[in-house]
Amino acid sequence: MKMLKLSKNGEVLINEVEDASSFFRRFMGLMYRREMAQDHGLLLTPCNEIHTFGMRFSIDTVALSKGNEVLFIDKAVPPHKVRKKVPGGYKMLEVNAGICDKLNISVGDILEFSE
Repeated sequence: MKMLKLSKNGEVLINEVEDASSFFRRFMGLMYRREMAQDHGLLLTPCNEIHTFGMRFSIDTVALSKGNEVLFIDKAVPPHKVRKKVPGGYKMLEVNAGICDKLNISVGDILEFSE
């Protein structure tokens, strides 16, 4: 599995972001996992809407444009929900609930992903 680093303004925020750019990785997402490490995330590409069926913990979701601009943040999404489609969205970053506030990720930020 390919891992990426998430940065903002040149500062690494998360060292391990799973690259879910294949059909199977996007399909499985975070389903059936008991937890996710605090310094971990999942980047779904292409993706502009998510669900949390089969999940066991709440997540923050960050909708991104093709240029990695933060378009929308949905905080503390509980299991068993369907979230709305984000216009202009091309990627979805999923992290543990509360991480967006902890890392000061806001709408309009440009995020960077690197290997």
